[in-house]
Amino acid sequence: MDSLGLSSALGLQALSALLARQEEPSNDQQKQSLSADLGPGHIGPQAAGTPDVSTGCSHKDSKDIWGEEEVAEGPQYDEQQDARPQPEYEIVLKQTVGTEDLFLGLSRKDPSSLSCEAMLVKIKLPDTKAAEVLLD
Repeated sequence: MDSLGLSSALGLQALSALLARQEEPSNDQQKQSLSADLGPGHIGPQAAGTPDVSTGCSHKDSKDIWGEEEVAEGPQYDEQQDARPQPEYEIVLKQTVGTEDLFLGLSRKDPSSLSCEAMLVKIKLPDTKAAEVLLD
């Protein structure tokens, strides 16, 4: 039994020596770690410095009609000559709904403006009489 215990102790020491040698980095592992640190950007000559990158668009497209500085910003359809104050208004869209719409859904109407039959525009004109309003 003593010989068996002695051989097992020697076997454990030999095993620990093998494992201790594997934990030390070998040349192959060092080469693998160096190659793992390299990437596609390391191929070819290294750049001398960082290039200057402009944030603005420096090239001009030959198909452009106007430059960006020539185009005025703001509402497109407001008339600048009309100095009168704009009145308050409300647009009400009306649609006729029957039983076939409510219960069966046969006409495929929905609450969007595409399914409306009439449009009512309510304009609020305080301090104005109906005789003073001209409709063209």
